Amino acid sequence: MIRSLIPKYLAALLLCISIGCGPTPVTGGTSGTLTTSGNPLGEMQVNVFQVDAVETPIGFGVTAADGSFELVQPAAAGPLQLEPGKYRFTVESVGSPIVVPKKYADSKTTPLEVDWQPGAEIKLEIPGLKLPR
Repeated sequence: MIRSLIPKYLAALLLCISIGCGPTPVTGGTSGTLTTSGNPLGEMQVNVFQVDAVETPIGFGVTAADGSFELVQPAAAGPLQLEPGKYRFTVESVGSPIVVPKKYADSKTTPLEVDWQPGAEIKLEIPGLKLPR
């Protein structure tokens, strides 16, 4: 009995390895970059808020090593394409050893505000952060 199940489990394992298991990353949202003094900031979560509704984020993105990110809807339900308008952004570490000042983590105090238009890339800059060596 057990010997007859081994080929089925082995086949399922090989199928899983060949096509991939687990969630597929969400891509295709509005893109941007996060830097400090021109240097990329990786492993940071960027949350986006409409300026007139700064209580609840409308989406987020996580920066890659080069500081790039793509916005996704809450709970990564799908890509987030921004409509033209003004947005605020907060930033928090999701693995980076870089310490971001608290004002950047609060949607009411963050100075990161963008008047976004279609076709533009979001460029967020936090000046003067101390980078690890």
